[in-house]
Amino acid sequence: MRTYLFQKEICLDVGLENLAQGIVHPTSTLLDSGANGIFIDQVWAEQIGLPLVKLDVSIPVYNVDGTLNAGGCIMHKCFFVVEYQGHRERVTAEATQLGKINLILDWTWLFKHNPEID
Repeated sequence: MRTYLFQKEICLDVGLENLAQGIVHPTSTLLDSGANGIFIDQVWAEQIGLPLVKLDVSIPVYNVDGTLNAGGCIMHKCFFVVEYQGHRERVTAEATQLGKINLILDWTWLFKHNPEID
């Protein structure tokens, strides 16, 4: 039996509408069937003017090896509309440091929308 490590990420091009400004920002989003929430890069969210709402309780972020992430706890959330292939959906995302990607959509979004992936 062989185990293959796939290096390919599944990304979709979506529009993210800033509800406060009515402006749609195109971006690539990572589909992560293992994620249990929707996440947005906090720096990018601030750059496009998304209003951040402080959480009542911060959420610690752990790495795969169980150590605390150097980016710190999630302390904010924000609201926006995701547009994909003519469908619009208002979502709530937790703001954190994502690095090279602006947005991560979780398994519930993937299950609900079941996009065709080439």
